[in-house]
Amino acid sequence: MSKITKLLIAFIVGLLIFIFTMKIVGWKRVEEALNLFLSFKGLIIVGITLITALIAVFKWKFVLANITGDGEDRFKGLGKIYFAGYTITYLLTPMAGFGGEPFKAYFVKKKYGLDWRKSISSVVIERIFDWTVFSIFTMTGVLTLLFYTRVFSNKMIFLAVFLIGFLFFLLSFFYFKALKKESTLVWILNLVGIKREKIENSKNGKIILEIEEDLINFLSLKKKQFWKGISFSLLRYILLFLRAIFLILFLTGEVKLTQGLSIYGLTNISEIFPTPAGLGALEATGILSFKVLGLDMASGTIFAMVLRNANIVLCLIGGVFLVKIAIELTGKKIWGLVAKMKQ
Repeated sequence: MSKITKLLIAFIVGLLIFIFTMKIVGWKRVEEALNLFLSFKGLIIVGITLITALIAVFKWKFVLANITGDGEDRFKGLGKIYFAGYTITYLLTPMAGFGGEPFKAYFVKKKYGLDWRKSISSVVIERIFDWTVFSIFTMTGVLTLLFYTRVFSNKMIFLAVFLIGFLFFLLSFFYFKALKKESTLVWILNLVGIKREKIENSKNGKIILEIEEDLINFLSLKKKQFWKGISFSLLRYILLFLRAIFLILFLTGEVKLTQGLSIYGLTNISEIFPTPAGLGALEATGILSFKVLGLDMASGTIFAMVLRNANIVLCLIGGVFLVKIAIELTGKKIWGLVAKMKQ
């Protein structure tokens, strides 16, 4: 099955979920969401969204500067690559929160003349910082929802706690191994009976182990660069959380911290649901979280659509940069072919 086919299937699934949720709350919610988005309140939501994107750019620039040993000034124009990569991730991959990393690594490699090891390592490290904080917020939010509402069965609560606990264990184990400068990948290989030498001698095995070495060196809890990097992500997700708080306040007139955390945590799940832009999944989690908390389901739908609209603003900016980058790369290839023909 090709990637385009998978993306198309994911889009169709998301569209069906979206249509189903809209039938529940009514199509007039689309107009209400658009009116809110085009108001001053919507401008606040878009403004916070843009700030979080700029923080992500600064974080990636910081990671690249440390990996390459060069100053951050070398990586001017990195924002264009970030926004272009965001567009690919959010709209052109099956999951809204993941999938565009290979393109970002390729673009940064081409623009700054890096080798694959440094370009891939920078992208993976930057994303690990985000995944760590994202997971903590999501786990905390879901647990708050489960225990705050008391509407789910004990079996569902047990399953959710187990899955969240397992995810937390994986994160803790990864950082524990990094702290001891030990390879998690080698540990897994030994667990399944595969020798390290077999990976090193494979075509791409050596570079994978080298990238993991970069991760271990960068993500050590003893180093200031780790805490600075994680601080960027923490600031970014605190602002995203505040974005959700403001939007709930605009929709309901009041908001409790536990409510905001619950809604934010549950709607985060839409980013790992296999539909582009969280189509359908964001509406479904919005409706569920608002309903469970005793709030208006329709407001949950508007909440989801306004958030998506704000993210799509980033995609529109990224789309312009994506076209520009594609033209630049294509132009370089064409001029390279012309130069070869002249020789």
